Amino acid sequence: MTTAATKTPVEAKWNIKKVQEEAARVVASNCLAAQQVLSKYGEKALEEYKAVSRQFRVNHLKSLGVKTPIEIAKAIAEAEANIFGSKIDVAGDEKSASLTYNQCAMWNAIKELGKLTPEQEEKMGAGFETCMQDLAKDLNLKANVQMGENTCTVTFTK
Repeated sequence: MTTAATKTPVEAKWNIKKVQEEAARVVASNCLAAQQVLSKYGEKALEEYKAVSRQFRVNHLKSLGVKTPIEIAKAIAEAEANIFGSKIDVAGDEKSASLTYNQCAMWNAIKELGKLTPEQEEKMGAGFETCMQDLAKDLNLKANVQMGENTCTVTFTK
């Protein structure tokens, strides 16, 4: 005998904090999974993944019409604050601008999911620095990354 299943619609009820936490967790888990799998195929595969991912980000920033250091810093900070719940300060002008991560939700999610060793944390920090420098270069800028004990500041300059 077959019985018809009762369907129950599911409504979106999460508050913004819960949505941001889940977004950070999902994106962090995808990044960690991609890096784990691709690292088995060598550095070339990992570099290609990073370049393709970065190009999507560059294309998005260009589609927003951002060009100056302050516009780029604001666009990055606004996206990360709204999507993931990161706490970021922005300062600067058309020639030089910085975004200071007072709390990076993605970094926190990666650390929690990845159970990183200090060596892995250092390597991921270096990877973030390279990523930001390459992103800036693709946008005809330069980026300087300063890692602090509890903060990270990225400064974009022309």
